[in-house]
Amino acid sequence: MPMTQAEAAEALTKTNETLVKVSNETDSLLQEIDRLKKALDAAIAAGNQVTPELQAAVEAVDARAHAIDELVPDVQQPEDKKR
Repeated sequence: MPMTQAEAAEALTKTNETLVKVSNETDSLLQEIDRLKKALDAAIAAGNQVTPELQAAVEAVDARAHAIDELVPDVQQPEDKKR
């Protein structure tokens, strides 16, 4: 049985809400990665040794997060319906 327009609109609205959540979570993760990279850079600048494993872990997380960010388009926040 075909989907009604109302059902399709509801399904698309729910999908968009999910995309907004994914986008927000990705943004938060990218900010955390940036914070960790800055802390790592500060440690290196202060003369502290950083293990190759730590450096590789940061680079791997950064690469994965940016790959995901490229796959998930930025979505606009839904308008507040109370207006």
